[in-house]
Amino acid sequence: MAYCRNCGTQLIDGAKFCQKCGYPVSDGNTKNTQRQHEFTGKLYKCPNCGEVLKSFELNCPACGYELRGAKATSAVKEFALKLEAIESRREYEKPHGLFSAAEAKQRVSKTDEQKISLIKSFSIPNTKEDMLEFMILATSSMNMRTYDSANTDISKSEKEVNAAWFSKVQQVYEKAKRAYSADSTFMEIKELYDSCNEKIKKSKKKGVIKWVLMIGWVPIVWIVVIMILVITNPKEEAKELERLDNIVLDVQQALDNGEYSHALRIADSIDYQRYDMEMERKWDIEREYWVEKVLEKATENGIDLEYTPTPDIDRANDEPSDSENGTGGFVEGFKDGLQPGLDAAQENIDEFNRILNGEESSDSDTKE
Repeated sequence: MAYCRNCGTQLIDGAKFCQKCGYPVSDGNTKNTQRQHEFTGKLYKCPNCGEVLKSFELNCPACGYELRGAKATSAVKEFALKLEAIESRREYEKPHGLFSAAEAKQRVSKTDEQKISLIKSFSIPNTKEDMLEFMILATSSMNMRTYDSANTDISKSEKEVNAAWFSKVQQVYEKAKRAYSADSTFMEIKELYDSCNEKIKKSKKKGVIKWVLMIGWVPIVWIVVIMILVITNPKEEAKELERLDNIVLDVQQALDNGEYSHALRIADSIDYQRYDMEMERKWDIEREYWVEKVLEKATENGIDLEYTPTPDIDRANDEPSDSENGTGGFVEGFKDGLQPGLDAAQENIDEFNRILNGEESSDSDTKE
């Protein structure tokens, strides 16, 4: 039996060329050429009937024999033992003081640095058994609380270790996707990967909800306040304008009745009490108009009314007050209290100067 040296196809007896690739057949192709077989990997068989077993079999598919004593794969098992050895050497330092505790959260401990280095340097295995075993280990070791942005108890070490685990999870998923995409084992790996991503999304969403609950009430309160002002302000404004209009009507009625003193008091009470500066100026002018009109009518009828503007009217006429001039009653009172002492001190200084100039001695000589 002869085989083509180029493509390995079994040759027809007496053929000068390979019937598949057309490669010329030499004498060496027809002389004791044998196909060589090379087997790699391990073949697992049922100890009861010899049936070849697939990965993750718990019972023999042929005879139903229960398979026991299954062990974790050597690569993943060795990796897990190294992680446990690093964790067992962790040294816990009790922080002293508030600032030291905060500083400890912002740095990565030596133990966690070693774990991160081991996780990142771990070579992803090629067999699907090892991939699935590692995927289970990695996803179960991740701390989903690190993705909660509102959680202030998570340290930088925990975040860095978690990031290293998730990076390896992504690598395993991508490698399994390319190598075993048509295998049922890949579906298990994909299920673990999707579940991990779903938990991450939920943790992030939870953090956003917490932030909204913590600070989201501030704009809500402002919105409610603005809505209340928008709703109530027109009503209050309308009431104020109605009150001022009634005062004007009372002034007119008092003038018609010849009650000039009463009309003057009512006109002087015209005072806008809302927050619109334009409306305030308008009603200040209205008040001045009615006061002058009342005084004018009273004069025409031979009645001399005395009218002294109130401080509010003075302010409406833009006459500067103590507060507008930058000085208050306290400052003026303080100056008034110090003035007598300052005057007495000045008199003493003047008298001392006169003594130095000899004025006192000349006065005494004159008296003698």
